[in-house]
Amino acid sequence: MAKEQQKLGLPITKSQIDELEQNCNNLNLDVAAEHEKRLRHDVMAHVHAYGDQCPNARGIIHWG
Repeated sequence: MAKEQQKLGLPITKSQIDELEQNCNNLNLDVAAEHEKRLRHDVMAHVHAYGDQCPNARGIIHWG
């Protein structure tokens, strides 16, 4: 989705897209579970866990 958003003119860099792609199959479910305990929201827990793995792209993950 970030690739298409970039094509539409959103300020998303190639390095952010690369970082997301490098970690998309490497999700840390234990970290997501810890975030869920704190946030009490399963989807946002995964957004935060993915952001932990992709700090450069953290700010664009929830744009989709």
